[in-house]
Amino acid sequence: MKDPKNIIGVVKIGGAKGNAPETLLRDLSLRLAAGEKWVLVHGASGAMEDLCEAAGREPQYVTSPSGFRSRYVPQETLRLFEYACASFSVGLISSLARLGVPAEPLYPVDAVTGKARRKDVLRVVEGGKKRILRGNYSGSVTSFDPGPVLDSWKKGFLPLLPPLASDEDGKGSLNVDGDRLAAAAAAALGADILLIFTNVPGLMKDPSDPTSLIPEGYLEDWEDVESFAKGNMKRKILAAREAIEGGVSKVVLADSRNDRPLIRALDGGGTVLCRKCTGTEE
Repeated sequence: MKDPKNIIGVVKIGGAKGNAPETLLRDLSLRLAAGEKWVLVHGASGAMEDLCEAAGREPQYVTSPSGFRSRYVPQETLRLFEYACASFSVGLISSLARLGVPAEPLYPVDAVTGKARRKDVLRVVEGGKKRILRGNYSGSVTSFDPGPVLDSWKKGFLPLLPPLASDEDGKGSLNVDGDRLAAAAAAALGADILLIFTNVPGLMKDPSDPTSLIPEGYLEDWEDVESFAKGNMKRKILAAREAIEGGVSKVVLADSRNDRPLIRALDGGGTVLCRKCTGTEE
């Protein structure tokens, strides 16, 4: 069994309404108390929807020709998204403080961890027709500097990463996918495990049937794994592959709504993805 002081993990909690971070944070506090090192990456879609509603602005989601769903982020929407990230971060920090866990948010303006290449032009499919959207301020993560995370650990904090990265051209922040940011962080830190939590049990053969959960998948059979990914799950599967190819031993896609979500995920609950699985994490 590995010494807890040598265990490194990254956990991603979705920001969509329906996710339940409180029980997950409780589990995480216990692992931290045992001496493990963790990074918490979060989304902000629920907070973003609330802000857009308050501002009288409709969030715009688009689908690429390859089937990936993402948010179209013009410059004015990016500012709202930054506020939504801050709002979600503050909520997590407050909850963690009540559990005795000091957390430090690492935002691009203060601590550059992820860098991203801006996707100014989006090719999307609407009504069966392809079109182009310009002026987008989202990006794809191209690198991750673990330095700020290591510094945060040294100070005794739990590093908290919002779905933002620094534009690699030095032109401010960009909205990035939280799952892929978590994968980049896990690979750069040499993490033992990446846990991606959502509001479904994991990867399922039939998204409407929880009993069709796929318990595990291997890199050598990845085409089979990908074939079952629909909607937002497609990007989570992509993030899992990037993490595994980056050297992460194991990725688990799990349900945040369980009564002990992190503990169950570490015991193999959800969908366990790896190069070649050899057992569950102790």
